[in-house]
Amino acid sequence: MSNGLRGTILRVNLTTGEIEKQHFNEEFYRMYMGGSAFGTYFLLKETAGDLDPLAERNIITIAPSVTTGAPVSGVSRCCVTALSPATGAIGDSQTGGNIGPMIKRAGYDAIVITGKSKTPAYLLVDGQDVQIRDAGHLTGRSVLDVYDTLTEELPGGKLSILQCGPAGEKLVRFACLLADLSDVAGRTGMGAVFGSKNLRAVVVRGDDKINFADPGGLKKLARLAGERLPESGFPMTLSQYGTPGVLGFQAQAGNLATHNYSRSYHRDYKKLDGATFEPEIGAGHTTCFACVVGCRRKVKTERPYKVTDRLGGPEFETLGLLGANLDITDPVAVAKANELCNNYGIDTISMGGLAAYVFESSEKGLITPESTDGKSLRFGDPEALLWLIERVAQRQGIGNILAEGFEAAIENFGPETAPYAIHVKNNGLAVHMAQVKPSQALMYAVCPIGPDHMSSEHDWLLASDSEACKGLGIFRSTPLASADRSNVCAPADSCGPDKVRMTVYSQYFYSLLDTLCLCMFCWGPGNLFSYRDLTDLLRCTAGWECTLWELMKVGERRVNMMRQLNAKRGFAREHDQLPERLTKALPDGPAKGKHVNIETFGKMLNQYYALMGWDSNTGNPTEAKLLELGLEWTI
Repeated sequence: MSNGLRGTILRVNLTTGEIEKQHFNEEFYRMYMGGSAFGTYFLLKETAGDLDPLAERNIITIAPSVTTGAPVSGVSRCCVTALSPATGAIGDSQTGGNIGPMIKRAGYDAIVITGKSKTPAYLLVDGQDVQIRDAGHLTGRSVLDVYDTLTEELPGGKLSILQCGPAGEKLVRFACLLADLSDVAGRTGMGAVFGSKNLRAVVVRGDDKINFADPGGLKKLARLAGERLPESGFPMTLSQYGTPGVLGFQAQAGNLATHNYSRSYHRDYKKLDGATFEPEIGAGHTTCFACVVGCRRKVKTERPYKVTDRLGGPEFETLGLLGANLDITDPVAVAKANELCNNYGIDTISMGGLAAYVFESSEKGLITPESTDGKSLRFGDPEALLWLIERVAQRQGIGNILAEGFEAAIENFGPETAPYAIHVKNNGLAVHMAQVKPSQALMYAVCPIGPDHMSSEHDWLLASDSEACKGLGIFRSTPLASADRSNVCAPADSCGPDKVRMTVYSQYFYSLLDTLCLCMFCWGPGNLFSYRDLTDLLRCTAGWECTLWELMKVGERRVNMMRQLNAKRGFAREHDQLPERLTKALPDGPAKGKHVNIETFGKMLNQYYALMGWDSNTGNPTEAKLLELGLEWTI
């Protein structure tokens, strides 16, 4: 077995209590490499197309990759993959921190869990000692309480704890997972999968050495990150302010969801910018394993809300979705909402999107006070948001409806509320505006896990005329926005074939990053590391002389596996659609007049399917494409 690999995948059946250690050959590892490619592999092999994501036969995989654990910046992420309770499609979420390297040091390349415990349980993976333990005393307790309890109960060395929180226990369909206390696997409802299995937490301890092919080469890569950081632009901003440091730039570009996506610019955006609130409520930062960037900001304050520094500060997406998109611009209020979500285990993006739906529907008189226990729910009111988060987490009243997602809410409150439910495949959008970024409009529609802002590069890449762009085989720069401000998707410039090619090629690359569990802040195009550094990473860890062509095929393979799984579950082209609101011209701000043109979007969709090698009618992989990628076993 090559260096960098442990050679063992841990399988746990919570129904039977069976614990198995599986071994695969090196061909398997080189073909799939880790992350959500591993998770999707097991789902394709072992689940039926009509399986309920909350059924005990759903399989959840916690997987680092062949490179994880190397002492290099951005090589510490971990993927959690299962059928999604939020969308019904493939679910996948990534987290940083220490859980991925800890799994590798414990001796495993992945942890694969199926079944359902009869009573509340947690999984303890202490090196080769693996136990399913009683978690009755943890039920209903906050993420922070459970973390402190388990670390006290399990002395003997550092632990990493991945847990679902009370919202996951109550099967809130967009419940997330907290890795330790400040790293979040946020999207697609992986916390609800834990809850459906009566699994409160996975606790991992490992101190084995991981053998790498070229430790000296890894040291050189580690030094490169430190040397490049001061002049790196985006990564340096993250080092100074975390992701909140980009909020001002995004707002000035007209790319900040505001008032339920009806606008893209908030006049008070500066209050939410990291550079503004960092001096007032900043409390330092944390970093992922071996990373020089240190982008995880902490906040702490006593007024007007008490906010602890132990559950992480709000990220850019949270500041947008629980802030500007709800017309809430007090950073302390957003920090408190973020704390509540993290302590309950709720995805802040989904929560923000649903809150905006409720606020606007209430504003239009479509959700009455009788449905909200007489509580007034309106934009700009932090108390309304905090109340709603509590209701969702406890599944009380209107919270019990919202816990099922957008489609259930529309069914309950009526079709008149549908225009205010901004979602794709029952999953809320990120804060980036599809009206402003045509590549995001396309990716929101087609991404196998639902609308995601981290599955391809954004429009800046094609406008940069940089080596990062040319390295993906794209040589002609295109303006960020159309000269015709009334139509963001003018075929003559910003939405032509070059934009679609960029989206496809960068989707392959980002899919590769999610397979190798690499952080885009370090390994994304134009950041700390180059494409050549990436092939060096594979050589120094596993000892493989990979070409970038081979690695891009790894990324392409993962996307096609995910899409093929969705096809077996009944998903097709008709599900690759955007909310109607995105087709309406933005009324003001830097992006005034921009919108998604339906006709041009349809052409982009056709071009996308063609470039992917997918059937234009179904939008799903053809037999020829699956054969090309060695995925004939999925047909």
